[in-house]
Amino acid sequence: MGCIAELFFEIFVEGIVELIGYCYIKLMQLIVPDKTVPEKAKKIIKNTVTTISALLGIVLIIGLIFLLQDDPFMKSIGRYMTYIPLGIMLVQIVLGIVVKAVNSLKK
Repeated sequence: MGCIAELFFEIFVEGIVELIGYCYIKLMQLIVPDKTVPEKAKKIIKNTVTTISALLGIVLIIGLIFLLQDDPFMKSIGRYMTYIPLGIMLVQIVLGIVVKAVNSLKK
């Protein structure tokens, strides 16, 4: 019975993580302009944004793991590895929303 509960919990957590990752990457791609950029350049930009977003997510997860350690040095590293990517992500999301809002006002 424990294996079934673990399987359902893992499926649930995996789904939540995938949903958060998908939403984050879509928010990051709001920065990519829709017009005035050739299709090839747009693909390269989207791939780059996706790669950077994935790297920030991985660093954030590792930083959260380091925050849970008892060693003060590891906690210090974990703080930097958590707060810096969160700050970068926040700036990216705010810029994406601002760009989308400015584009909406222009129309």
